[in-house]
Amino acid sequence: MESTTIVTHFRAIYILFILILIITLFIMIFRNRHKVINGFTIAIITLISLAVSAHLTYQIGYLADELGTGGDAVSFMMFIAVVILSLVNLLVYAYKRE
Repeated sequence: MESTTIVTHFRAIYILFILILIITLFIMIFRNRHKVINGFTIAIITLISLAVSAHLTYQIGYLADELGTGGDAVSFMMFIAVVILSLVNLLVYAYKRE
């Protein structure tokens, strides 16, 4: 039973990245004249969130294999959400830039 609770502790990190990406998206959408976020900031936030989320997903798979349990579907869906939000942030920045 303890092996399944180990994997759920990673979900807080996924939620943090999802919140950061959503806040970044809203800042980009609703900015008026002042540029609060530039392209470098968007690129760094995207790269860090994707790299850490991919590493966490890999570690969850590794732990599931070593502990003999199944993978965590909720964490994988959160990883997919991070990937989609990262792509949306890049597309919104490219569209707003023009």
